[in-house]
Amino acid sequence: MALIEVPGDSAERLAALGMKWEYCERAIRAGEAARREATPTEPPTAPGLRDWIARVGMLRYTMIIEEGWTPLNHKNMALVVNPDQTVAIGVLAGDAGTGWPAPHKPRSRYPKGQAFANAVAGGDLTLFSTADAGHPEVLEPERIEALDLWLLLTNRVRQGENVTVYSELSRPESVSSTGYIVDWLDRMILPRLTFEAVLVDDGRNEDGGFDVLVEEI
Repeated sequence: MALIEVPGDSAERLAALGMKWEYCERAIRAGEAARREATPTEPPTAPGLRDWIARVGMLRYTMIIEEGWTPLNHKNMALVVNPDQTVAIGVLAGDAGTGWPAPHKPRSRYPKGQAFANAVAGGDLTLFSTADAGHPEVLEPERIEALDLWLLLTNRVRQGENVTVYSELSRPESVSSTGYIVDWLDRMILPRLTFEAVLVDDGRNEDGGFDVLVEEI
């Protein structure tokens, strides 16, 4: 496989977070491979859901094995947290602005619920240890405030006979009143990955969220 270089100063910035582009690449490739395992008898959203599950699984597995990070689960949010408990990373589907530098600005493809909004704002998070995932350890308040949430944001676009996945590792600023992430504190644009489009699907990209958006009437 040819070496794919990270644009600009993203490699150094990724390293500062304890991350490498290759970890993100592994997750994206695992997701694309899982998507192609979907069968016609599965629900229409199966390819996207398989993609999300594989991306989360591979990213967390890689970070645990390579860097000693720990799985973080909170109300259907699947994250991974660094040993210093200062950075958490998750996976999310973005829109057409994903993977493009400013002035382009992405937003989350789907709305998120209150639990996700609290996490972005530094709300209550529960850390599950790798040794015993059944007994959560509640983070101390100062740790919660210090935990910066970053998201591996991806957007999958079919172009003729190929599929291109645009991606970035970015830190959300807040969740809008309608549940979408539209503003970002920091963004690291990552290389685009191109795959042969061998599977026909409806183009939907699930991001694994099960939050229900409730609006006042």
